[in-house]
Amino acid sequence: MHYSASLTVPAATPSLTPVSATLVLPAGTLQHIDINFPPGCARMTYIQIYDGATLLYPKTAGGAYCEDAYTVKLNTMQIFDDAKTLTIKGWAPLTSYQHVITVTAEVLTAEELCMARSGYY
Repeated sequence: MHYSASLTVPAATPSLTPVSATLVLPAGTLQHIDINFPPGCARMTYIQIYDGATLLYPKTAGGAYCEDAYTVKLNTMQIFDDAKTLTIKGWAPLTSYQHVITVTAEVLTAEELCMARSGYY
């Protein structure tokens, strides 16, 4: 199944006080995460994804994604035994307009995996 959350990053949001949104995922295998940057971001809107206090993406400490009219596609194979709430953080210190960043995750639950192996999915 696909799960998504949108984060509205207001103009001139400083990195010291980022805005955040949550993305609730069920237990299962996280297969893909897409981060959609719409046109106009001009590589000045920054996004990080956290699992609790741990920076999950990007893997580089202190790093952040920033693009313009581009979708960052992350292939991952992380298994979550329990439901997971990810936090999306964003800031845009040098922007004049707000930007809405959409994060989509694909999670394969145990049920879906069984159906796929049985030929039903």
